[in-house]
Amino acid sequence: MRCAIYFIPPPDDPLTVAAAHWLGRNPYTGARVISAAEGLIPDHHAFLTAAPRRFGFHACLKAPFVLASHRQLTELENALDRFSQDADPISVPQTRVGIVDNCFGLLPAAPVQDLTELAGRLVVEFDSFRRPFAEHEPNGHSLRALSARQLSNLLIWGCPDVLDQFRFQMMLTGPVEREEREHVSAVLHRFFGQLIGLPILVDQIALFIEPEPLAPLLVHSVYQLRVRSHRRLA
Repeated sequence: MRCAIYFIPPPDDPLTVAAAHWLGRNPYTGARVISAAEGLIPDHHAFLTAAPRRFGFHACLKAPFVLASHRQLTELENALDRFSQDADPISVPQTRVGIVDNCFGLLPAAPVQDLTELAGRLVVEFDSFRRPFAEHEPNGHSLRALSARQLSNLLIWGCPDVLDQFRFQMMLTGPVEREEREHVSAVLHRFFGQLIGLPILVDQIALFIEPEPLAPLLVHSVYQLRVRSHRRLA
């Protein structure tokens, strides 16, 4: 079984609802959602969103991993519950649509260091739940495209974009050719409208699971980050 630790807003959040209509699938229920996007024919829309649709709308905090053979899903659930009780909600003051690795996503308007630290904790503290890659096992990354630091991260943590390489991103498309980007950007701004630019409160983490190989990922359980109100500043 493959698992992933993601951030996703609550199911009734306007951003979650809009993203489900854009991607064509609700990751909470698995239901297909059909919604036209002005400026795109249906086939082009489906092609643009094929990759992020399978993973569901989210921001990756710990990339998909195969659960280690000596670990049980209930152990992971219990560990996430404990983790959530010792982590503060994090505010992203403003968002924007931008390009990451040739794909469009919803990004923070400015870096939020607390998000990098949250993701780093999850990567390190939950690594014992991840089955390490076998040398021959495909991992979905082109090694030639990775920097030395990213390659080291891949070998140690199972993902290149972690720790100081982490970027908070909620992907909306697969790769987009350079000549198409202006048009796709306009379509996204029109589709999401006033939701772009609004703040996001990262106040929960979700355990996603892949029920069977290459199946769409689904929300399995959600854990609220708790405000540690007892913490003193002086």
